[in-house]
Amino acid sequence: MSNLSGSEASIENLRAGRDALLAACSKSMPQDFSQRMALLVDCYFNARLAEAVVSGVLPDCTGLSVLAVGGYGRGKLSPFSDLDVLVLTDLSKADVLENLAAFLFHPLWDLKFEVGHGVRSVPQNVELAKSDFKVLASLLDLRFISGNEELFKTLSGEFTQKVLTVAGDSFCRTLWENRKAVGVGMDSVVLEPDLKNGWGTLRDVQFVHWCAGVKGDYFPLNSDDLADLRRDEALLIRVRSALHLTARRKQDRLDIERLADVASLCGVKGYSPAKRGNDLLNELHAAMIRVRSMGDALYRESFIKDSQQFIKWSGPISLKSALNLFEIKSRNGNPLTREARRAVANINSEIDICLGDALNLLIKILEAPYGWRSSLEMLDSGVFNSFLPEFSKVAALIPYDGYHRYPPGRHSLLTVHKCCDIYKDEFEGETLTPANLDILMLGAFFHDIGKGGRDHHKCGAEITAEILSRTTFPSEFKDDVVFLVREHLLLVKGARRIDLSDGDSLLEIAHKVGTTRRLKLLFILSMADSMATGPRVWNSWSESLLRELYSGLEHILAEAFVHEFDNDQKIVETRARVKILSSELMEGSLVDSMLDAMPDRYLLSLEPEEIVCHMEQVIDFNAAYEKDLIRKPSGKGGKGLNIVRSVENIADGRTIIVITARDQDFLFAAQAGVLALHSINILSADIFSWSDGTAVNIFTVESPSAESAPTDLWARVERSIMYAMTGRLSLDYRLHKKRNSFFAKTNSQKVPTQISVDNDSSELCTIIEVRTQDRSGILYDMAVTFSRMNVDLRMARISTTGSSVFDVFHVENAGWGKIEDSEHVKELVVALEYAVSSAQ
Repeated sequence: MSNLSGSEASIENLRAGRDALLAACSKSMPQDFSQRMALLVDCYFNARLAEAVVSGVLPDCTGLSVLAVGGYGRGKLSPFSDLDVLVLTDLSKADVLENLAAFLFHPLWDLKFEVGHGVRSVPQNVELAKSDFKVLASLLDLRFISGNEELFKTLSGEFTQKVLTVAGDSFCRTLWENRKAVGVGMDSVVLEPDLKNGWGTLRDVQFVHWCAGVKGDYFPLNSDDLADLRRDEALLIRVRSALHLTARRKQDRLDIERLADVASLCGVKGYSPAKRGNDLLNELHAAMIRVRSMGDALYRESFIKDSQQFIKWSGPISLKSALNLFEIKSRNGNPLTREARRAVANINSEIDICLGDALNLLIKILEAPYGWRSSLEMLDSGVFNSFLPEFSKVAALIPYDGYHRYPPGRHSLLTVHKCCDIYKDEFEGETLTPANLDILMLGAFFHDIGKGGRDHHKCGAEITAEILSRTTFPSEFKDDVVFLVREHLLLVKGARRIDLSDGDSLLEIAHKVGTTRRLKLLFILSMADSMATGPRVWNSWSESLLRELYSGLEHILAEAFVHEFDNDQKIVETRARVKILSSELMEGSLVDSMLDAMPDRYLLSLEPEEIVCHMEQVIDFNAAYEKDLIRKPSGKGGKGLNIVRSVENIADGRTIIVITARDQDFLFAAQAGVLALHSINILSADIFSWSDGTAVNIFTVESPSAESAPTDLWARVERSIMYAMTGRLSLDYRLHKKRNSFFAKTNSQKVPTQISVDNDSSELCTIIEVRTQDRSGILYDMAVTFSRMNVDLRMARISTTGSSVFDVFHVENAGWGKIEDSEHVKELVVALEYAVSSAQ
């Protein structure tokens, strides 16, 4: 410790002690880090108060007491925790108290501590605690540090007698109501938990202690529960402290990117960062589940036991009895007592029910009104491990993909829950029967059971088939469940990668599905799976793509049209309808010439009403183009000219942008770059080149915010495209500045680039899939590469999930159809890899 004298020794001792403690965390953090940090601050206040008397700031310490409250009151401090202190005093001189506060707290602020303090008397604290539950909560964690200890004892006694007896029950009830709001919709742990205020974390630990403090004991928790609570609290605090050190600031959400580093600081061993992160998060999740369960039991069985019905059990329990308990819970929603919960967590090893009967009970539980919460408690208490160890094995795997919000076990149960909702809302009473719902329940439950390796849908189908082989379910039932597991990605992948005007691609999917009944089951599972994954995957755009694909497949299967898809007939019908709609708007000869110029894919992709609108826009563009040729010198007229028109769909938050121009090199790249420059998020793009040299490119984008977007946004976009096409706007430079600006979003998670080329799925185009790190202007960079590599882009579909983008391009070798030259393919792939990585 320092040898300094006077009023600086306490400050230097704290500084030196904190530096030494932090230095000890270079590789692994001491298990008692938070206690040692709190003890350092205790020593500071003890010494500083003595220095205040020596320095004349305070005559003596008889009239005040320095007390710790909040987390500091509990004797635990993370590196960047708030430091909450109460100066309890009966002194009335404001200047003395003001000088004392400055003497005590200014050095802490200089040392970058986040200090919160109050200066109050005993009566003031008592009265304030009766009306302000934040004050009441802080006083529940009151701890004496320095000064007159009698003042502390007086406050403690009066707080217990005058506050807890009057406001204690109301305080706990308010905490209970607020606590129930955490996790609504997904009442469980998440992959990136909030370690302070999240479900089952430190706030829940405090809830247990506060409720026990109000009522005077921890019933119905037993000694084993309390030992678990101490260990779980220590783990949560240690992880939070490690997170602070890793982030170098106060942060409470444990994000996936920092998980491995936090695990290392917490002493978790492992051969790879992913394993260390997985092990720590599994341990953390188990702690969160126990903490939450203990809080639920303590409040229900102590504060509302007279108004709450319980499902009771005492003594050992078998698997069949445990499943029956949860079947009852799934029907009435009543909670298990703490004793019953302990019993189902320790099912005896004797199996008294066959697998088929256990699965039938599981189906009843999943379909019941409260099956969602019942299935979660089965997962949390370990019941599944007693009869479906394959499910338990993958339930806690950690997906490092940036868009799954929950581990596979919880994700699967949420998928089941969403399947029930979609079935009841959209399909109940149609061609699907209750027996189909049973198939759907098991298909959703098992759909991710193959997680942990490549092709999890195929692996999962094999595991599911093996499990069902041990039952007496009908063979058709088993086949349907296995089909759902094997093909649960079919519609989702198809929706984002195929051109719906390509009948052959639709027929290929239809052949795999087989029947309308299976299509409906698969559609429900696909919707539910996407919803359960999280908002980074499921939105109005992804839903519209999935529903559009479903509608097309339903039509094919319902009409038994699987063996034939007559594109020619559809083109004839579309042309006829366009002629009728346009008859009063333009001359018939003009309509015929424009229809003849349109590519088949254009006529197959769009509705006649849309085509007529585009024709009017093309006529306006041609008129402007002719004027521009006359107005400008030879060779310059018409260059860069384009017309941008938009149609906003307010209901789903999307806008359709149609851009007409003369077809030329770099056109689509310029359009994509300008949209990125104006912060317009592209969802998809269809590129149509008419035979008369007209380009009609259709972009679906997220509707720009009305608050931030200028009223003349599309006029600005139109001008910027012209400038980019005529060399007056450098998109490379402007996008570089935009993605490196102070306001640009940064992604700490690195996504490896993966590029695949598919020449089999489409009769007309080569399909290129690119998954890589998201950043501003990435579509522009890839479009420029396609242009330079003499590749024509026909369709682009863009999907952004968290830190990554998954883009699908339908391309052609300019004038030659598919890109089938292997050397050209290899060069294109490396060029794309360079384009997406060069600016990261």
